Amino acid sequence: MLSRLQDFLSRHRRKFIVTGALVGGTIYAARYAQRKLVEYQERQAREFFERTRRMHHFESTERTCNQVILGMGEEMCQAVLHECSTDELLEQLRQNPSNKLELWEQMKIVSFTRLATFVYASSMLVIALRVALNLLGGYIYRDIMTEQRQITDELKQQYLSLIRHFITDDGIRDLARFIRTQVVEVLKTMPLSRQLTLADTEQIFWSLQMAINGDTRHDPNSKLTKYLLPDLSRLQQRANCSPLLQQMYNETLDMLESEDCIGVCVHNVSRGFVLSCDAIAESMGETLQHLAPGELQQQQAGVSSAPSSQQSNNNNLLNVNTVLLAVAKLIPIISGLTSHGYDSAARPHNLPTQLLSFYVVSEKAKMLGANVYETFSSG
Repeated sequence: MLSRLQDFLSRHRRKFIVTGALVGGTIYAARYAQRKLVEYQERQAREFFERTRRMHHFESTERTCNQVILGMGEEMCQAVLHECSTDELLEQLRQNPSNKLELWEQMKIVSFTRLATFVYASSMLVIALRVALNLLGGYIYRDIMTEQRQITDELKQQYLSLIRHFITDDGIRDLARFIRTQVVEVLKTMPLSRQLTLADTEQIFWSLQMAINGDTRHDPNSKLTKYLLPDLSRLQQRANCSPLLQQMYNETLDMLESEDCIGVCVHNVSRGFVLSCDAIAESMGETLQHLAPGELQQQQAGVSSAPSSQQSNNNNLLNVNTVLLAVAKLIPIISGLTSHGYDSAARPHNLPTQLLSFYVVSEKAKMLGANVYETFSSG
């Protein structure tokens, strides 16, 4: 019996070896595949957890960003009002002086300057804070994931205080003064008696935008950092300026000078002037509501000779597009739209509030911030 078993094993030895190898290989492959599946599932779970954690941190950063924008936006608006104040001019005009025409010319320049400064300054502040806070948020997230503490509370304060240069130092002042020079160039040949349609007003803002953007040395879109941040030499003079703060400063400069950032700035400013023209049209419509039908027809340009009853029933917005308004009558409208700063409680919202609120929810600005966060959170 034993010899038969030995002969059987001897005759089929190769089959047993091959079968054993196949069975063993199959078991090993199954265990290997099972282990790899477990590792894949664990890796997927970790990646999902990290994505979820990063998303929650990004959303928290965005909420903080919006709060900071609105908080600093109030200060920015007050700085613009201080730099482009019309209070003294209005007080002099109330006294009916002999140089009234000269004062109205000054009111014209200051009113247009203030509106344009609000458009640019609001966009610049929103974009700067979107970049800065998402860059900082990316660093903080990396600290959380690596269990380090590079970003201290002191460093946060130092970094965020850099943007305050725009409001408390020379930023707003330099911006407003540059815009004023361009306003003077655009409006210097336009008398107060000039009759304007709404389209003419839009053309003025377009010309002003082109003049501002065309100055390659001072253009606020491409030279954001010139107004927003202090010079590196001034930063290095601080006693507590750490190498990491200098690194974050340089990275912020790079982001603000990038083509993506410039593109968002140009888009925001263009939309801001459109929003301003809409606000002017609305104010003109409110003015037209208080005019008698006969007086309204006298101020309209290119209106067909339809019966007065039919014209009086026309929509006010249509009338606004055809009405002629002297520059002297347009100045109080523009000045009134920008006479107060950010006020979320006021109804309806004034123009500075509309601009800041519009830029805060701008999808292009949000996407820019998300890209910055993604870059610096993944390290």
